Amino acid sequence: DLEQIKHNYNLKEPTRSFMDRPDTKWRFGGPPDYSLTNYMFLKQRTRSHPEGSLELIVENLVKTWEMERSHKVDCSQHESVDTKSFKISANGGKVYDNVEANRVGNYNVLLDNAPKELYDAEDKSWEESHDAFHNAFAAFPWEVLECYSGPPTVAFTWRHWGTFTGTYEGHQGQGQLVEMFGFGLATVNDKLQLTDVKIYYDSREFL
Repeated sequence: DLEQIKHNYNLKEPTRSFMDRPDTKWRFGGPPDYSLTNYMFLKQRTRSHPEGSLELIVENLVKTWEMERSHKVDCSQHESVDTKSFKISANGGKVYDNVEANRVGNYNVLLDNAPKELYDAEDKSWEESHDAFHNAFAAFPWEVLECYSGPPTVAFTWRHWGTFTGTYEGHQGQGQLVEMFGFGLATVNDKLQLTDVKIYYDSREFL
């Protein structure tokens, strides 16, 4: 289990910051439990970045952003981003500001420019999009592979993966590994908050 693998191999779980604020409005009633995702991340990752490295800082920042987007209802409480200036796009598609990105959800933002016959982001609510992928994957870890430039604009490659054991669009998974690889540009301010994120990957391979 998670504690055993950490003890046996002297591993440390990813850091998702800002989970202990007492006034946080949680979408599902309380802070999320990332034990399964962290276990699969530590077991299946292909990179182990040293403490203090740019790769580890970016990795933890993005994991914090994902946690806040998925679990904190009020986007004014998202501390991983500059709430006034934040914007995000995927594959040159629509640019979302902080409020709209929070309203539609991460999956709809990142799949906005996917072929409509494979995924229509305009036709799915926040709940529908998250349910679709949570039903397909019990855990869907993410890792930074390499960083190519430092702040304020960080260029990096990444990997996202999961074991398809659930169902998606009527298809039952057979335990196959699903992997995505991509490139990102993340601009941060002097507080290391995200201000502009551009993500690039082949959505057709994923869908």
